[in-house]
Amino acid sequence: MRFTIEKPTLLSAIQHLLSIVPTKNITPILTCFLLEADADTGNLKITATDLEITVIVNVAASVSESGKVALNARNLTDVINSLDDKPINFQLEEGFVRIRCSNSKFSLHSAEHMTFPQVPDMPTDTSSLKFSAEIFSRMVNIASIAVLTETSRPIFTGILWRIYPDKQMMVTSDGKKIVEITKDEPFDIQENIEHVIPTKGLYFLEKVINDKEPDVMVNFEANRITFTYANYVVISQIIPGKFPDYEKIFDVDNPNELLIDKNVLRQAIRRVSILSSEEFFRVKFDVSPESIILSSVNSEMGDAFETITDHQYSGDPFAIAFNFKYLLSILNVVESEKVKITFGVPEGGLINNQVIFYNEPEAENYRPIFLLMPLRLR
Repeated sequence: MRFTIEKPTLLSAIQHLLSIVPTKNITPILTCFLLEADADTGNLKITATDLEITVIVNVAASVSESGKVALNARNLTDVINSLDDKPINFQLEEGFVRIRCSNSKFSLHSAEHMTFPQVPDMPTDTSSLKFSAEIFSRMVNIASIAVLTETSRPIFTGILWRIYPDKQMMVTSDGKKIVEITKDEPFDIQENIEHVIPTKGLYFLEKVINDKEPDVMVNFEANRITFTYANYVVISQIIPGKFPDYEKIFDVDNPNELLIDKNVLRQAIRRVSILSSEEFFRVKFDVSPESIILSSVNSEMGDAFETITDHQYSGDPFAIAFNFKYLLSILNVVESEKVKITFGVPEGGLINNQVIFYNEPEAENYRPIFLLMPLRLR
């Protein structure tokens, strides 16, 4: 194997790809990139996998001799990152890959490429659906705030993606929050599609999506999903199991509405939360038509209060408390300048049921909705 490639081209590909490589694994080959150079096409294909996610990137290279090699991903990335911004020459010789660039020379020990996991066959273009890459990236970014990081409940560690003939939806829940984003648009499908997708591949795609390539192609199979975007192919296993029937939780009577500037509320929460207890991260809200009083109490450090009067609320006064970290995660992805928050009817001056957040105003065909469970005050 022998090829020459521009440093920016190679570095851009492998820097993104490195996020797929497992940092700790009992199988050493999984810590490697598989490099495949093709002299007929002038293409260098680089593959990384952790067995659940496989990512392939194709880049142009001047290939004088075809071949395959597996190289430690971290070592290769560190070497390429250290080189001058000039063409880099690769040559496989007696189990080592010789890397030359300007006055620098490296020899990297190669692994047995035959032990690298077999890459699944690529789906045909005719079986793929086209999605707006910009909308896809926005939906993944918003949905990610309610993905569970604990592995005890695998179904909640992914994003539920539903595609209907007239819309697509992404849903996540971590037990404290639920996020649902709906985008109305037509799809040429005969049956509804519903899968829970691991976030690792989705986050990778979100990082590489740019303004140059407007569409992402997606192929759905029984136990895996394949994304094709620009020169990247992302193949992901599907999380087995059925996502819980979350719609019933949204089916609540929340007649009271609060309309407030998102940034005003966010800044006030950040200030008051400085003295919030680290046990519950609680910030209390006393809401009335005249004002919103935010407060936090810490037995060891003191207390904090802030009053907001620039808001719209016409219901009965009530008190409620939130984990401020959960609340800020929602406000950070609300896309409108104002946020609409709906509450149930106060009982004894308190609200303990779920609270729902909306963009204000809502777009006609694009609807993110956020549900947050409050903390009990007593």
